[in-house]
Amino acid sequence: MAAFANMTIADALGTPVNHTFVPARIINGMYVWEDQSAASNPDGVPVGFNTISAMGVMSKDVNAGKGKFALDYRYIQPTLEVVSNSTVSGILPAATKGYECAVFIKTVWSARSTAQNRADAFKMAVLGYQNSQIADWVKNYQQPT
Repeated sequence: MAAFANMTIADALGTPVNHTFVPARIINGMYVWEDQSAASNPDGVPVGFNTISAMGVMSKDVNAGKGKFALDYRYIQPTLEVVSNSTVSGILPAATKGYECAVFIKTVWSARSTAQNRADAFKMAVLGYQNSQIADWVKNYQQPT
């Protein structure tokens, strides 16, 4: 069984930068990792941390070869609003989230599936998502024609 530990993931810059997601909390079975690095969030404001979360749900009879197992995976990348020191009091306002990019992936596996079935489906789904047709759709809003 894997430990709830740091994850190091490279970004998509021309020269990729590694981001370390550290275990932050477990809330009702949802595991949360945060990228608290200055590269992602120079101000260190928690609302600006990139996060990865994952939660598994298993039907009661999955170990008997029936039912299903589902994994809900989420990646949230917030961008903080640019603020200036233009208040009447002269105090810089607190940082707030301007917008976010989010990726949600849900997998559902039959209890009858084999480890190889799951490995194939997982790998092919990830590689399919990286295919240029889908990548252009994601990056440039251009669907296949």
